Amino acid sequence: MHGIQRRDEPTRDVYVVQDEKGDREFAGFGLPSDKYCDCYLDSSVMPVDDIKSAAIMVTGTLALAQPKTRETIEKAVQLAHEGGCKVLVDVNWRPVFWNDHAEAKRIISDYLQKVDLLKVSDADLEWLLDMDLKTALLNPCKVAEAFPRAQGVLVTAGEEGAAYCFKSNAKGESSGFIPCYNVKVEETTGAGDAFTAGFIYKLLQAGGLDALAADATKLKEAVAFGSAAGALTCTRKGAIDGQPSLDEVMQLYDSAQKQVTSAA
Repeated sequence: MHGIQRRDEPTRDVYVVQDEKGDREFAGFGLPSDKYCDCYLDSSVMPVDDIKSAAIMVTGTLALAQPKTRETIEKAVQLAHEGGCKVLVDVNWRPVFWNDHAEAKRIISDYLQKVDLLKVSDADLEWLLDMDLKTALLNPCKVAEAFPRAQGVLVTAGEEGAAYCFKSNAKGESSGFIPCYNVKVEETTGAGDAFTAGFIYKLLQAGGLDALAADATKLKEAVAFGSAAGALTCTRKGAIDGQPSLDEVMQLYDSAQKQVTSAA
């Protein structure tokens, strides 16, 4: 395995507080935030060829909080675009990672103008765009207007469902809404990551971002599949142990599709 950078600093530990509904909040760290190995990613040893040849590269924004890692992540985005690789960003606003929230907003906003696809949550919307969730779910293209370079925006809102807006040079604009799956929530940690993974699985099956954006049916299926992955994660405890298998996601997704067909 290559591309892994090893340092003497420890892996980050994050304290998470969970409420009675299974929702969680990131409460802090065991050490000062700049004492962990993820603060020191080195751009000089990145797997350049792998990044350039990939179909899609996924990042969050937490790494932008530390200058050295921020430089490396921004360089990776540049390399990805040089090779024709698309970049997806999960905004994932976590105040505990930043000392200066005004600076955080500036840095993250600038970064998001460079990417091809965004996933934003209800909390991200309020902080980043001062937009309420109802507006975003009813008109996700209003969210997309803030990011003119991006081909697509995904809005995830847990039990409120998910919405999307994508642009295609060949087919124009496609948008829609996917209601949430009816599952018993144990814990929500990792649900957003599972959604992203499920969506990307379908994106790659479709032949990439350009092909998916041009096919309204496959685009809707991809968002629904991602939603199924996220929903299943909520039925178990743990960000990693809670992640479902591909077969489990396909079973929930197929079951929901059959119910829609029967109702029709």
